[in-house]
Amino acid sequence: MKYSLLSLSILAALSTHVAQADDANRSISEALKNGKTSINTRTFYFDRSFDIPGKDDAEALTVGGIMKYESGKLGKFNLGFGYYGSHSLFNIIDRDKGGGTSILQSNSDDIAFLGEAYLNYDTGVNQFVIGRQRLTGPLMNDHDLRMLPSTYEAAVFRNKSLQDTTLELGYVDRYSGFTSKLSGFDPQNAKWGSGGLAYVSGKTKLGGASIRGQYIETLDDDGTFDNYSYLDGKLPLGFGSKSYIKGQYGGTGYQTGSDSKMYGLKAGTSFGKVDLALLYNKIEDNPFKAVEAGPMYSDWQQGYGNYEPSDAIGVQMVYHPISKASIKLGYVDVESESGDTFNDDTFKEFNLDAKYKLSKASKVRVRYSNKDQDASSAREDRDDFRIIYYHNF
Repeated sequence: MKYSLLSLSILAALSTHVAQADDANRSISEALKNGKTSINTRTFYFDRSFDIPGKDDAEALTVGGIMKYESGKLGKFNLGFGYYGSHSLFNIIDRDKGGGTSILQSNSDDIAFLGEAYLNYDTGVNQFVIGRQRLTGPLMNDHDLRMLPSTYEAAVFRNKSLQDTTLELGYVDRYSGFTSKLSGFDPQNAKWGSGGLAYVSGKTKLGGASIRGQYIETLDDDGTFDNYSYLDGKLPLGFGSKSYIKGQYGGTGYQTGSDSKMYGLKAGTSFGKVDLALLYNKIEDNPFKAVEAGPMYSDWQQGYGNYEPSDAIGVQMVYHPISKASIKLGYVDVESESGDTFNDDTFKEFNLDAKYKLSKASKVRVRYSNKDQDASSAREDRDDFRIIYYHNF
């Protein structure tokens, strides 16, 4: 009898183990089966022409985008993978012209790599994401202004326990570079040092006002930069339609040399279908740099600098002729204070950004900018023209 009871106990334990393993396998299988695949395609034409002889223009026509799979939940966990690509469209435009467009690699090769690959744990209040991912901070974000966004190899923790508030801590080892044109992930030792970056950021709402900020520290001192900092706020005004005033402050700490300071103000209002804004930025002591972002009010078109010591004033207008369309016009006048003749970036820039939503899944965007350098500057005048067609599956 004892033998029979022991045998039954062993069989029961084995059966329970097998059942648990089967349940686990079914759960994993269901999580994978319940995943979602998205395909965000883009067809991108880019032309950059220079107004000086001997400077090669840049031109490319590519098709690509992001094909992503995100699994269903297994408890609080899920996985995500995203293929990033930008491929010359049948070489309609000579591939050799594409190296300066940032929608192909600098050697004019196609861009193709695994841009996202992460494990996500999310309770709704706390979230932890590790792996290749897109970020949203004011100094370090996906910077999605060409064919592909920038992504990061990072570990990120977010907390939303306070009302209307998100706090974030993170570590970044490397990233895919400006517009992901590196076609992979390279260390940024020359900029950040060999230890990568640690950061804290947050955003909150207080009454009608909104505030956000970010501080980033390099973990080794063998790079160019020591730290990056940024704070901005937006306050609604009690008159007009959607009137507001915004302010920003930032700085870049250097391993050698003086640190930079950046200040900015922006005020705007609306009149029916028209939004208007005036803006001002000032940079002191040394060039202001972000890790990968375009936070300055005066730099809506380039999004990456050169942010040398300067004063900038500008105006923006957005016209909404119909609900599916918008036309944004901008003008900025930047006066460099660098004192460096070769790098002097004194210029005036006009910008057009028009969008039209064709359907729920597709839209078209046309962008144009003219950068008119001061006669004393050694830099070149240039015109940028872009047409982008987006379609989501």
